[in-house]
Amino acid sequence: MEVAGYDRARELKAFDDAKTGVKGLVDARVEKIPQIFVLPSDNVEEVSDTNRADFSIPVIDLEAIENDPIGHEKIVEKIRDASETWGFFQVVNHGIPVSVLEEMLRGVRRFFEQETEVKKQFYTRDVTQKVVYNSNSDLYSSPAANWRDTFFCFMAPNPPKPEELPDACRDIQIEYSKHVLRLGFRLFGLLSEALGLERSRLTDMDCANGLTFVCHYYPACPEPELTLGASKHTDDAFLTVLLQDQIGGLQVFINDKWINIPPVPGALVLISNDKFKSVEHRVLANHKGPRASVACFFSTSLAPSSKLYGPIKDLISEDNPPKYRETTVQESTSTSPTEIASEEEQNYDKISDLKAFDETKAGVKGLVDAGITKVPRIFFSPADEFDKVSDPGKNELYVPVVDLDGVEKDTILRKNIVDIVRDASETWGFFQVINHGIPDTVLEEMLDGVRRFYEQDTEVKKEWYTRDGSKTVVYNSNFDLYRAGSANWRDTTYCNMAPNPPSPDELPKSCRVILVEYSRKVRELGRFLFELLSEALNLNPSHLIDMDCAKGLAILYHYYPACPEPKLTLGASKHADYDFLTVLLQDHIGGLQVLHQNQWVDIPPVPGALVVNIGDLLQLISNDKFKSSQHRVLANNVGPRVSVASFFTTGLMPSSKIYGPIKELLSQDNPPKYKETTVTEYSLHYNAKGLGGTSALLDFRL
Repeated sequence: MEVAGYDRARELKAFDDAKTGVKGLVDARVEKIPQIFVLPSDNVEEVSDTNRADFSIPVIDLEAIENDPIGHEKIVEKIRDASETWGFFQVVNHGIPVSVLEEMLRGVRRFFEQETEVKKQFYTRDVTQKVVYNSNSDLYSSPAANWRDTFFCFMAPNPPKPEELPDACRDIQIEYSKHVLRLGFRLFGLLSEALGLERSRLTDMDCANGLTFVCHYYPACPEPELTLGASKHTDDAFLTVLLQDQIGGLQVFINDKWINIPPVPGALVLISNDKFKSVEHRVLANHKGPRASVACFFSTSLAPSSKLYGPIKDLISEDNPPKYRETTVQESTSTSPTEIASEEEQNYDKISDLKAFDETKAGVKGLVDAGITKVPRIFFSPADEFDKVSDPGKNELYVPVVDLDGVEKDTILRKNIVDIVRDASETWGFFQVINHGIPDTVLEEMLDGVRRFYEQDTEVKKEWYTRDGSKTVVYNSNFDLYRAGSANWRDTTYCNMAPNPPSPDELPKSCRVILVEYSRKVRELGRFLFELLSEALNLNPSHLIDMDCAKGLAILYHYYPACPEPKLTLGASKHADYDFLTVLLQDHIGGLQVLHQNQWVDIPPVPGALVVNIGDLLQLISNDKFKSSQHRVLANNVGPRVSVASFFTTGLMPSSKIYGPIKELLSQDNPPKYKETTVTEYSLHYNAKGLGGTSALLDFRL
């Protein structure tokens, strides 16, 4: 109840202008808490029942997580149950030394208990500052202020310089944040497994990309029954790791009861489409004090990003449809989950749209032939897909062009070319080759053959339309149509041309003859390229060929129609190739880009040239000596663009041949970085993952 004549706005401003926080009030020996801190009675009346033995927050021992598979699985089960039931759990034996935890708490106390004039230098309500110290971030908007002071800063992905951090806790803050980041990656791995996902799934979604460091100081309160240390709330992060001292006061709201969480370092929260719950919690004010805590929020929060997050598609089914719309981290910071859930996607039925598109069997070209002027919603790419746009004016970044003329006759020239190929394969993962031995007439006829196939009568073309990957020839639009976040603006046909090529009459008549001829010449070129790559690895020229890297050949020919709204979609999402090596023939239109030095760089069409890029499997067997780079294709209002990608891989053909890092490349200083796999296993994993996102190789790292 407010006092008559009480000027709340003036009292708030006076408190804020003092820049001494709640601690300043306690230092002034107040015996009554100011009115701005007094809560409505219904906010403090729900006391916890600490005598109920059936309510205890789970404490999970992580000691067995690394070396005990059975113990690991039990830990995952405990985390699953705790995350689904409580939304909170505590961890012990988590890898952060007790000495580090204690020093971190001492550092927090040093900051808040240092000379007031020194501390005031950090007092601000400008959240763009490197370090923000104040009392109550929502001081002017909340019904009542909380009895605590806070300072925070962003420690990842772009941490402040050491000299920008408070001297009182600088060193320990840097050390502790490193420990917490490592622990966070482990926890996201366990949470991914608890969701039935690949261990790296949540980290691949950048859930561990950002770390916000929030240090709280709760002075002793003369009237703790009238206020709170922290009001009831949920966290806006993916995960919270909390270090608290011995005083306690943290409570979680379960089954309409406030339950105490006794002081054990490390409380965690995860939101995942109602599979895991983000539970309300609060901190009581206390006669004892000060209480100190450090909350580490895994979230990019206010860091600029247009990356969209929504319910994980692997967790969605007909029985478990998405309950929240997609959002950015910034939006979710200012919007509650219930608000996000209530702002439904205007009854948009994506599955129906996908099926309708697929059932036409006319692909993207069919849409263009129908005269559409707007890109259908199923093709809308997330805004972050267009980040790091290439700057055509920056001519210092260009993919190397390698001239193979005379390489088989001149040993000195060959050595120079091997050096260029080595550098390009290690640095770019891409290079172009000219004078490669395939006549221009063959290249041009191959591109013409692709156009003939896609531009023939739709009813004839439909005969080849299928999503059965076992067929000799597979024509469709987007092999991952029903799994991808958004469809790409292209149509594709592929067939396996080696080691067991189809008979000519099994190939489309429109490009049959040239497809057979071109594939034969590309196989010859591929064997030669593998010789150069073997030498670039300081191996015998036949080493990669002897490993059957050149044994399989899959031909994919793409057709990218002109797009009415190229800024809304992509011709091919960001991806790396799943094979050993790819040789690409592209026409004159362009649009292919490679991600190099965190920037998209154009690979301009060079007349008569072929683009060569390292595939995932070659990166794996070279133990990261060579690089499989992510690349994409932009949509264009000019078109159609056509290309022919030749993948050196046996793909899904049955094979038990094992591939791992080449033993001749390994040493004590260069141990194997990947587990062994088969081409079939890797191809299945890649196809299940689909285009987009992070490399499928990450799941095969040791």
